[in-house]
Amino acid sequence: MELYGYLTEHAVSEHAFLAITGGGGKTTLLCNFAQHLKSQGKRVLVTTTTKVRSPYVHPYGQDVVFCDDSILDIQPNRGQIVFYAIGSKEDAKWTCPPMTNLEALKDRFDVVLCEADGSRMLPVKVHTQRDPVVPACTTHTIAVMGLWAIGKPVNEVVFGDDRPLVVDQNYLSWLVQDSEGLLKASLPGHRTLVFNGGDENDASMVLGIKYPSDVTVLTAALDKGVLYDKIQ
Repeated sequence: MELYGYLTEHAVSEHAFLAITGGGGKTTLLCNFAQHLKSQGKRVLVTTTTKVRSPYVHPYGQDVVFCDDSILDIQPNRGQIVFYAIGSKEDAKWTCPPMTNLEALKDRFDVVLCEADGSRMLPVKVHTQRDPVVPACTTHTIAVMGLWAIGKPVNEVVFGDDRPLVVDQNYLSWLVQDSEGLLKASLPGHRTLVFNGGDENDASMVLGIKYPSDVTVLTAALDKGVLYDKIQ
């Protein structure tokens, strides 16, 4: 099944604000989802509440880039991707724009896609009280985890956890149930968990986990846009 079509149907409401958290494919999801939404004629704002790579180093499929308050004059076109963060062509990382600006802009776009977490390119993220930075206006949070972390030492593949453990089913159970884990119980809006990539053995390991009842759980290949299974 086509993943981004599914997410559009189940996560995109009028003037949706989607926060993407976790690790192991956040930026891939953001870029591919933005392209899918553009193909549907949506007005898409791509932004961040943390730090992201410069759009001049890592293009996000954007049609136009804004890095200052001049974005407040925009009236986006249908089928347009607008990138907005604070930085310059010389900066490798761009940072979060003023939240007041994002709140002022969100109703001009059909969908805001916000990278709201950092994981230093690792496939798993454990949170603290300070992150992820998910705005109160968020309508849906999509948490991502790379299944290729399974079987590997926690201190090698998990950002925010250096315990001498292995990423196994017990660790995954803790990760999805702990209040500071992958799903962060305090997040606003609906929540979807996407397990990205891995092989059949990796995917089978996530089947026996007890998930919060209000969370949609998917296995998928974010780079290919394929939805393998809806677990819950």
